[in-house]
Amino acid sequence: MRTVIRDFFIEFGNIFRKPRTVVYPKEKIIIPEGSRGIPRLKLDLDTLEIICNGCGTCESICPEHCIQIKKETDENGKEYLDEFFLDLSKCIFCGNCVEFCTANAIEMTYRHQMAESDRETFRLEKMDLIKQADYTIRDFWLK
Repeated sequence: MRTVIRDFFIEFGNIFRKPRTVVYPKEKIIIPEGSRGIPRLKLDLDTLEIICNGCGTCESICPEHCIQIKKETDENGKEYLDEFFLDLSKCIFCGNCVEFCTANAIEMTYRHQMAESDRETFRLEKMDLIKQADYTIRDFWLK
C-alpha cells in the first residue's frame, strides 16, 4: 500500500514537469556535435575534385564490408578513383572509414533519417556521397 501511494505522488509530480521528448516531426531536435550520420566524401575546395585517391583503406577496414572502391588508370599510368559505393543497409556507422582514411577524404554527416521502402536506395554512389556536403549541424533541419 505504501508503494502505491508513493508511486501516485511521483506520477502526480510528473504531470507538472516539462516533457523530455519532442513531438516529431513538428518539433526538431538539435543533433549533438560528434554524432555519426551518413558518411560523405569531401571535396577539395580549390579544385572541386574528390579528395579520395582510391587507396582502399576504408574498404579494408570496414567491419561490415559495405564500401566498394573501383580504381582506374589514366594515360599517365596514375591510378584514380573511378567508382565509390556505400551500402547503408550494411553500415553500422562505426566511423572506422573516417578514422583510418589517410587522405582525410571521408567525414560523417549529421543526416541520420533514412527510412525508405526500397533497398536499392540504400546503395549510394560517388555522386550521392558528394551531394550530402551541404548538411551542417544547425541547418540540417531546415532542408
